[in-house]
Amino acid sequence: MLTVEQIITELHANDILFPHREALEQAILQQDAITPALLDIIENVAKAPHSVNDTPAFIYALCLLAQFREKKAYPLIVKYFGGIGLEYQALDSLGYVATECLSHIFASVCRGDVSLLKELIENKAVNEYVRVAALESLVILYNIDQLSREELIAYFRVLINRCLEQTENPFIVTSLVWNCCDIHPEELYDLLITCFDQELVDEDEVDKDYLEFHMEGNKEELLADLKKDANYHLITDVIAEMESWAYFNPLFSGDFEYDRDVKVDNNTPCPCGSGKKYKKCCLH
Repeated sequence: MLTVEQIITELHANDILFPHREALEQAILQQDAITPALLDIIENVAKAPHSVNDTPAFIYALCLLAQFREKKAYPLIVKYFGGIGLEYQALDSLGYVATECLSHIFASVCRGDVSLLKELIENKAVNEYVRVAALESLVILYNIDQLSREELIAYFRVLINRCLEQTENPFIVTSLVWNCCDIHPEELYDLLITCFDQELVDEDEVDKDYLEFHMEGNKEELLADLKKDANYHLITDVIAEMESWAYFNPLFSGDFEYDRDVKVDNNTPCPCGSGKKYKKCCLH
């Protein structure tokens, strides 16, 4: 059996492929013993965000603490992601975390406390991808019955009204439309139509037809499908989660090409072959 120190050393190895199955298995078996060390990794990076480039274990620590449902990690993770800056390049060191599982991480460590997530969502000084991940984490919490529909709809209504009253990043408005469609948009339909009418939504990414399609769909069937969608659940198996990332796939070179004139639905599998939804992978 590996010691905690040996596990951390292994997770700090900076390899492109996915080499750390044994270390992760040992970490899971020794959850209580290794949790303080994982929290230290997150806290140190949160204090000095640029150190993430020299801390390969940071990504593993995020995912392990998410599987552990470690609430002490919640404010530390929010602090880091809330302070990385607005530039897209701020996410470069994080591999597929920001695009594939940050929303899962947020939902897994918050333990139903959405206060810090709302702060991220509403703060225009926070990276737009982080804000969107926090927004999507609320849908995850709703989907697993940790957030009521009434509370989620009420909060979405507040956000949409703010978007209508003041300038907001179109990416955020567009994400609001997506998330409302994912849970069936009936209560918010009129407000969403107003967002389109005021040209607040990037219709190259989601158009009014997309909204109408979900509005006309059967609500019970849509929500039943959401329950089965792995994109809207907590992290339960960090090894399976990370192995599925195209980043760790030796067959994925990162330079795939496809016909960008062909419309790819946001909820269909991404053309890159990652297995994720297009809207949760290479759309951006």
